[in-house]
Amino acid sequence: IHASKILPVHYGANVYIRQKNYNLPDCSKLDGGGWKMVRHVPAGYNWHPAKDDLRGTAKYGRPSKRVSAPAWSIKFDKTPFNEFLFA
Repeated sequence: IHASKILPVHYGANVYIRQKNYNLPDCSKLDGGGWKMVRHVPAGYNWHPAKDDLRGTAKYGRPSKRVSAPAWSIKFDKTPFNEFLFA
C-alpha cells in the first residue's frame, strides 16, 4: 500500500517493538503492554526515510510523542524484541 493512501488518513504512523515472553498455549495474554516507540513518521505522502529495512540501525530526527513531529528513529538493533506493532 502506498504511503499516500495511509499516512494522511491516520495522521502518520509509528513503529513500536517489545520483548514478550509467552507462556503458551494461553494466547489470551499476548497484548499486555511493554511497547516502546522507536520510529515515527508524520501524516503525509511518504514513509520513513530509513533504509535499514526495520533492522533498527537508523537514527535520525528528534524523538517526540507529538503526532505532528517530523520523522524520527532511534537505534533499536541492540534492544531485545520479538514483535513489531505498526500503529
